[in-house]
Formats: sequence, structure tokens, C-alpha cells
Amino acid sequence: MFSGGLDSTAMLVKLLAGSEDELRVHHVRMVNREGRADAEQTAVERIVAWCGKHYRPFRYSESGLDFSALEAIPIDYMAIAYVACQVAIDTPGCTRVAVGTLARDTDEVNRSARQRRVFDTMYECYRARKLGEAKIEWIYPVHSLEKSEITALLPPELIKLTWSCRTPVRTPSGFRVCGTCKACRARAGVPTEPQILQVPAAPA
Repeated sequence: MFSGGLDSTAMLVKLLAGSEDELRVHHVRMVNREGRADAEQTAVERIVAWCGKHYRPFRYSESGLDFSALEAIPIDYMAIAYVACQVAIDTPGCTRVAVGTLARDTDEVNRSARQRRVFDTMYECYRARKLGEAKIEWIYPVHSLEKSEITALLPPELIKLTWSCRTPVRTPSGFRVCGTCKACRARAGVPTEPQILQVPAAPA
């Protein structure tokens, strides 16, 4: 499950460079009142192209959830669990789901447990119809890493393609980070921060 941020990009690189697993990389285009979908989409497309060229081929797919009519911001990790179930069923032989969660993430233990519970409940519906694999394992390839280790794992040119800001500001030339959201604060110590987060808008 791939967002285009630092953590999920490090996860992708680790799996591409450190394993021979056949990967299906899936991005959920999450449209909500935060307005980050276009910035993330641009980053994802560039990262996928860069990794395919510099590492090895992999399958890429994407889907969308549009919550723009809602006043509340939906809980992302629940939506990700829903989509992960559909992708696992849609991928013959899939036995693992990888997510870029870090141990330092707020409420990580409870969040991961809830996420898997949603996934398992949905997956049982498919298993009742004899679809999918008998068991799906969730793995966390970058779980133990700090932000400094995440950035050390990635080539500088790839870091510059990532996007983390949850509430970007749209400008005539693309997007700029808000600098105040949780994701921006988490990236505050990343070297060359101003350059990393300049992600031009996708063509209309």
C-alpha cells in the first residue's frame, strides 16, 4: 500500500532492493477536504517511474475514494484496510500486505490492530466464497526505522520526489507545503526540506 510519502517510499525501495518478491504496488487516491490528492498523485507517479527504472519491474495499480462531500476527514488507515482487502483478492497468490507504518507513529499499536481487524472481517467474506489465499500476513518493512534512517535508505533524488504534507497550498506553479500539519512536523528534520517538498501540480 503506497502513499508517495517518505515512509512508504522507503518501504518500496527496501522490498525492491532487498527481496525478489513479486510486488503489486497500490496507491489509494484519497480525496477529502484536506486537498492533498493531486500532490500525492503527482509524487506517486514520479516515484513509481523512478523506481521501475532504477530497481526492477513491478506491477502498479491505483484506486480512488472520494470523501470531498463530507465535512469530517475520514480515518485513512481504515480506508486503506478496505482497499487492501480488495487488492489482495484481486491479486492471485497474494499472501502478504505491506504497509509503511513506523513504530514512532502515534497510537501505532492500536491503529495497526484496528486496521487488521477491519481487513480480517472483510476478508472472511471472500474466504466464505473460497476466494483468495487461506492466510494473509501484514508486514511492516520499515517499522523499526527512525526518520533519519528512512532518509539514509533513499537516494537524494528520490527523496525529492516524495510528498508528505496533508494540507498543501495550491499555487500557480504547483503546491507548497503548509509547514504545520502532523506530516510536515515529522519531516522537519529531513535535510534539504524546502527542496524535497516542491512537487509541481499534475497536468490538467
